[in-house]
Amino acid sequence: MNSKRTAQQSISGAAELQLDRDSGEVFACNEAARLLLPGDGLVGGDWRELLGLDASSYAPLAAVIKSGLRAALPPLLLRPPGGVETVVGGYLYPQANDNRRGMTLLLFRLVQDEELEFIQSMAPGDVVVVLGVEPAHPAAVPDGAATARMMMDVYAGLQQIVPAAEDVALPRGATIALLLRQLPVEQALDIGRAILSHLGPLLATQLRARIGLARREDGSPLATTVAANSALTSLQFSDPGEFITVASESDQAVLAVGTTSSDGLFSAAVDSVEQYAYLSGLLRLKVDAKRSSDYLKAVVAHTLAQPGVVAAAVYRRDHKHGFRFVTAADGSGEQVQVVAEKALPRAMRRCKFNGEDMLQRDVLSAPESDCAILPLKTADSLLGCVVLYCPANGGRNEAPFVPGVAATYYLATSLSRYADWRDSEAQAPLLQRPTLPPEEELEGYVADNMEGAIDQAVFLARVDVPVAVIGPRGTGKLYVARIIHQEWGGAPEDLVAIDCRAFRSRKEALKRIALELERCEGKTLVFKSPHLMHSDAQLKLARQISSRVLADSQPPRYLPRARFVALLPDTMDHLLRFGGLNEKLASVFAGYPVRVPPIKDRKRAVLRWAHKILAQEAGRRDRRISGFTPDAEQALLQHDWPGNISEMRQCICAALDKSDKEWVTPVDIGLFKGLSVEPTAAAPGEHPFLQSVMEPQREEVVYSASPLEDLRVALGESLHSMLENNVIKPLGAWLEDELVLAVCDRFQGNKRAAAELLHTKPRNIGRWLPGIEARNQERSASLLWQAPRQLVRQWVLEAAVSEESPQQLLQGMLLSHIQRQCQGVSTVDRARIMGMSTPTYLKRLKELSAAQTEEEKQ
Repeated sequence: MNSKRTAQQSISGAAELQLDRDSGEVFACNEAARLLLPGDGLVGGDWRELLGLDASSYAPLAAVIKSGLRAALPPLLLRPPGGVETVVGGYLYPQANDNRRGMTLLLFRLVQDEELEFIQSMAPGDVVVVLGVEPAHPAAVPDGAATARMMMDVYAGLQQIVPAAEDVALPRGATIALLLRQLPVEQALDIGRAILSHLGPLLATQLRARIGLARREDGSPLATTVAANSALTSLQFSDPGEFITVASESDQAVLAVGTTSSDGLFSAAVDSVEQYAYLSGLLRLKVDAKRSSDYLKAVVAHTLAQPGVVAAAVYRRDHKHGFRFVTAADGSGEQVQVVAEKALPRAMRRCKFNGEDMLQRDVLSAPESDCAILPLKTADSLLGCVVLYCPANGGRNEAPFVPGVAATYYLATSLSRYADWRDSEAQAPLLQRPTLPPEEELEGYVADNMEGAIDQAVFLARVDVPVAVIGPRGTGKLYVARIIHQEWGGAPEDLVAIDCRAFRSRKEALKRIALELERCEGKTLVFKSPHLMHSDAQLKLARQISSRVLADSQPPRYLPRARFVALLPDTMDHLLRFGGLNEKLASVFAGYPVRVPPIKDRKRAVLRWAHKILAQEAGRRDRRISGFTPDAEQALLQHDWPGNISEMRQCICAALDKSDKEWVTPVDIGLFKGLSVEPTAAAPGEHPFLQSVMEPQREEVVYSASPLEDLRVALGESLHSMLENNVIKPLGAWLEDELVLAVCDRFQGNKRAAAELLHTKPRNIGRWLPGIEARNQERSASLLWQAPRQLVRQWVLEAAVSEESPQQLLQGMLLSHIQRQCQGVSTVDRARIMGMSTPTYLKRLKELSAAQTEEEKQ
């Protein structure tokens, strides 16, 4: 193993070529150059032939050499005669030699062969995508450890949405590559935008991602990868900016950030080869969902296979913030043996663990020993540590093996899935995001008002009259019928849907209707498309409903107590003239028709229905589904849905059948219309003047309140109801609770992104959650809080990070209501309503008054 490492280090040394600027002749080189560019004619040859560059790389390099300027070279693909393709970086600078106008060209390999296994399966027609992450602020120098953890989160996020997990490569630095199989470039661009949108909540506002992609045609997989990487790096350095600027203290930081990412996918250091291989091996280990012991034994055995590692041990942090021994193995003998803690080398047993140091650092070295302590940290907590024993063996000069931060972070997140690691009191409480929104059950779910149809249905449920629900196919007419049935007190199993389209004859229709009318006590009979029945069946049904007498009973009997609903696809006038609807039956249901508009006119309900259908279909398939990606939700909103909810259900069913991932993407639902990371309004087309004059004026757009405006009204109504009932509830504390829960749900438990939106620190969220859970029962049981609760979640889903803290925004909203409505309420009770102490309330009141005064001055 040591000889292999020495060989790699010698090959990775910089190859030096001294060449003539005018003739291009190479007149000197070192040994590393002969290893990189095999052949006998290196000295005396022409660099243009020796390097084997393609036209896109040759032209700029030749121009720089001819000009005699210093330059750092981007990643280049060399095809030397008699050699293999190699990706190199380098540096070029002028150097006079023997009256020659010379240039020195330094070249070094950027990637090892074993790190290119990912692209070997690339076939012609495949697209390679190279995604790079960078700070949103150009002067923010990235932290290497934080970048490694972030890129592992990006890796996990990409695996959730790509069709095949093996098509995602391991991260290299702040860059990651993936393959899209057999796609045109236009569709690959759409998928790239979808990926950026999916990763948006993960990156929050502190980071941003860019993508370069290339489609393999006739070139090699490596050439296609270099082309995609060049597209990414050129995009990162081609932002339009200012033409003149003044020197500032951040200039060097900006240059440093640019230097660290200038090579893109090939920025990783050569000494990370072993760390890369170690992480690849970890990912191949199977994570048993029930037993952590077997998984840890495999991890320890894999670790002992690394060069220089003699023993390894795993410790878990307990509820007293100490560290408890879990497992260990010794590889000093011929075979790896699992050992107890007492059998570990003395240097390992003498290691002392300090939780505070582990939180601050990623690798700790025990003093005067050959041990390395590797903390196992997730985004929220310290779970434990791994201790490695790498003794110095005589004259060994190379540094001992130490896993990278990405490997320890992946190991920590894998261990956090196990109950014995997750239930540790030392771990910060994690908010478990529900799999899907709570609209899976019908009861209480009337978030889609259907432009007043639901209100009509609730009202008509109290009136014993037949009801016609009118609307195009798939608009949710049966849902309205369920609301009527539920509101008048019917049990779920007592709603009977009769599909009149299925009746094949007059006799079958009469028989089925007679049977259902006989046993309809306490039920709701829903007739779907009754105009398609035989005319005699329509007439007989109309007579029985209007007279409330059963037709086939002797002696005559009254119709049992029941509700009757007809679902019709068009207006009764139209169906009477063209659709075969009987006039008598129309008169029975014509009293209070409920009209359901198509879903294209109810855009605010599109996502609610989509999530509800997704929950239902996932339950039928016994699948765990996290939801729609943000770009999929954008596609759902942009689609017109001519088939309404029926079409939506078909799309979602097809998406679940074609993909086994937890997230549903626009690729799965088949809605590709040039998605963008941030949706923009379509540009108006050319409109001839005379045509615009002759066209009728458009109707005025009806004002639709935003969720924040609706929330303001709902808070005022809740406060008014509370005062009328002479009770005091901590509405302010409840408001902050709902805000924190909604933000955590939006970012799927990513506390860093949630803290960014809340203008706080991630650790504060962990401190707030126990109190929020303690108030949950009282908050959920309060009827006056149901509307604000839903509206807070709606607003958070659309909210962007702003300069003003959302807590302060909502506090100010509630405080203004208290000032207007609580004139006769004491200051102490006002503070209780705000959920804060009296001094804090007075301070907030003073700040609100100052802000209002400032606004009036402006």
